[in-house]
Amino acid sequence: MPSSPSFTTPTSSAAATAPLPHKSLADLGWPHLIEALAARCHTTRGADAARALAPLDLAAAQARIAEIAEARALHASNAAPPFGGIEDIHEALDRAERAGTLAPEQLVAVGRTTAGQARLRRHLHSWVDLAPRLFAHADPIQELSHVSGPLADSFDEAGRLVDHASAALGPLRRKLAGLHDDLKRRVRQLIEGPELADVLQDTFYTQREDRYVVPIRADAHRRVKGIVHGTSGSGATIFVEPEEIVDLNNRLKLCEGEVHDEEERILTQLTAYVREEAPAIRAGLLIATRLDLIDGAARLADTLGASAPMLAPGAPLRLARARHPLMVLAGTDCVPNDLTLAPGQSLIISGPNAGGKTVALKTVGLVCLLARHGLHVPCDAETGVPFVRTVLTDMGDDQSIERNLSTFSAHITHLCEFFAEADADTLILIDEIAAGTDPEQGAALAQAVLEGLATRGARVLCTTHYERLKTMAPRDDRFVNASVGFDLATLTPTFELHVGLPGSSGALSVARRLGLDGAVCARAEELLGSAGRDIEALLASVEAERKRLEEATAEVKRTQVAASAARHEAEAQARLALERARAAKKGAHDEAVHALRAARAELDAAQKDLRRSKAPDAAAIAAAEARVDRAAREIMSRPPDPPAPRGRPPRDGELVAGLAVVVARLGDGILLGPPERGKLAVRVGTMRSTVDVADVRVLDERARKDAERAAPPPRPPRSPGAPPDPLTPEGAESTYARTVDGTLDLRGERVDAAFDRIDKFIDDSLLASREVICLLHGHGTGALRSAVREHCNAHPMVAKLRPGTPPEGGDGVTLVWLG
Repeated sequence: MPSSPSFTTPTSSAAATAPLPHKSLADLGWPHLIEALAARCHTTRGADAARALAPLDLAAAQARIAEIAEARALHASNAAPPFGGIEDIHEALDRAERAGTLAPEQLVAVGRTTAGQARLRRHLHSWVDLAPRLFAHADPIQELSHVSGPLADSFDEAGRLVDHASAALGPLRRKLAGLHDDLKRRVRQLIEGPELADVLQDTFYTQREDRYVVPIRADAHRRVKGIVHGTSGSGATIFVEPEEIVDLNNRLKLCEGEVHDEEERILTQLTAYVREEAPAIRAGLLIATRLDLIDGAARLADTLGASAPMLAPGAPLRLARARHPLMVLAGTDCVPNDLTLAPGQSLIISGPNAGGKTVALKTVGLVCLLARHGLHVPCDAETGVPFVRTVLTDMGDDQSIERNLSTFSAHITHLCEFFAEADADTLILIDEIAAGTDPEQGAALAQAVLEGLATRGARVLCTTHYERLKTMAPRDDRFVNASVGFDLATLTPTFELHVGLPGSSGALSVARRLGLDGAVCARAEELLGSAGRDIEALLASVEAERKRLEEATAEVKRTQVAASAARHEAEAQARLALERARAAKKGAHDEAVHALRAARAELDAAQKDLRRSKAPDAAAIAAAEARVDRAAREIMSRPPDPPAPRGRPPRDGELVAGLAVVVARLGDGILLGPPERGKLAVRVGTMRSTVDVADVRVLDERARKDAERAAPPPRPPRSPGAPPDPLTPEGAESTYARTVDGTLDLRGERVDAAFDRIDKFIDDSLLASREVICLLHGHGTGALRSAVREHCNAHPMVAKLRPGTPPEGGDGVTLVWLG
């Protein structure tokens, strides 16, 4: 059987990809995690590759982490890579390369696999922008349609060669079917006829050695001419091939041989196609296996809620909401924990039994193993993992009667191995360090071991109940304390890891809660001594204070979340109210404009009747004019929405001389000094003024420059003694930029027709929210110009008007402001 595929990247350091210790993998439960990965692969070869997964060097691990991220992105986009049809066809390829002829089921599997490989490549090509790394792997896969096409066309769904697999196969099969029909018909005639009626054992026919025969009584078989092909089990029946059908049977056998030969010829030809492209098929299968492994890892990461770790040599261990992956897979409630450990630091975890100390060790170990193999880790996104060369563990009881090893002896044996391996790229996990011996000596030995491993630069995480080890962190910054939570009220662990605090073992408290005799517990405390009692009391008080601070912090966070939600709700309600007000105002304005247009239409009809010299209805005209006036007054009474105030409120101490500000009702200005008794001196243009502080908003520098760039150029001063324009008020607007949709061309129009067009254009401009319109009437005799301006001056929707400036068209245009 072919060996399982293994995907590693060549490296200059053999140690970088050396196998990890089997004991470490078993202690951490790595085989169970690998089986979970294999179960998520689509192909047999992919699952085999998962089970043979080997550690990677740094570059290869980082590359695989990125590839898995791309596969997860495809899954999130409902574009998971397709692996349907891809099978393990290595045995078929081997047989084809040895000049053997493949069986139909093997050829069908090869055809499905080559088609599946090509389909996988096409899919990843269509998603190359989202998964460029995955497509780079898939790109070398060859289409091989000249192989997969004939294979797919030559077999039916049951894997049988179809009649059109060759030009000869169909006719031969039809000939064979015809011979079968002839034989059956002739045999039925013999059975039903008088020739054999008195010698037949039964009225049926069958086949022996692929030849049709009839059942004859043993005592009468000599009366039937033919070939004997056997007897029944009882001997009472002899199966005879009557001579009447021997020739047909012979022809049938010959035809069957011809069909078989043609089928073998087709299979040999199809095998030749496979043999010719076997290297390309094998290469494509290897690529598909690699992609299947990556996709399986992506599916596992999604199940674990994992993230891509930041992997670097010598980096701090920084786990964010780390979860034990096997607990997540088992559906067990898993408390996430944070942990940060600098390079060269060791973590000493203390606390009660069953509090989660070992779970914390295994979680860290599995996270580092996952990252070492280029897989995503069950932590949040900001997780950073150091690239460790190896992981060494001492967990459980390795005593062995056969090897004459006690628990403590086995433990010391492992510690010796650790000292031989320890360096800055080693992660060492020790559960209950130096346990199983005299506590005083064990504690001293444990401290010496930790100091020795730290001197070698190894990262060590250990669990302990020794008080001596809990005092190392305050005296040596290479060590960090941590504890696991335990609720003494309910005697249940919280599985929360608290870095920076040692934990109490709580043995006496647990014993008391479980009902051990009070006198016994009291005697134990007495024997513990004042120092021991003081330490336990101190640790208990620290734990209580930590809980209190955690609860207070959680309450503050809940208050902040509630306040934020209330603020967002209030802002949403304010926005909704503002939108409703604007909608109501717009609806009222639209109704008024509609009424104005309707009244205007009635007035236009009455005026047209008058112009056609029909009998005018003065009352109707007056009523229409009154409706127009009412609609105009209603529109004029609705002020436009005020513009949003520019700038922002001033901050404390910000109002100083030279600050750019916006002054209500005056515009942009510059402060001349700080506020005095609630007043500010400002310069707006050439004017100096004193205003209230409440009327001033600060104009940010960018906004001030934007306002200066957007401001129109100043109008040239009027020549001394020149009379003011009678149609333009002082401080008239700057040059108007005429637009096509804002201009009405009246040149050549009669006065009456011009009035109709002007009125309609004003109505349309109001609906289009135009503030200024341009009426182009030309110079001419001046009659149309005068009539237009008089008409506009009398219009209720015209706020003001003026002739155009020379750049705007001079006296040949009139600019009209609507309001």
